[in-house]
Amino acid sequence: MTPLLQAIRHALTGKDNTTWDLGRISWASSFLAVVGHEALQQWKGKGSSVRDFAIALAAVAAAHGAALGLKGKTEPDGGAQ
Repeated sequence: MTPLLQAIRHALTGKDNTTWDLGRISWASSFLAVVGHEALQQWKGKGSSVRDFAIALAAVAAAHGAALGLKGKTEPDGGAQ
């Protein structure tokens, strides 16, 4: 597996690096959706302000960060004691 794919897998799995975490996948897809939407709007010449873009990214980061923090204690740890 290439280093890039390993990094993606590490970012999107739980503590055990084998269980795919829906919360992390949702976080990444939400982030990509906000960035993609803004890129498309800029390409069309209708882009929003940098402030609006920053607020959208902050909302995604805060919402998903809080959700992952709340569920952090329920992640499987891969048998490590």
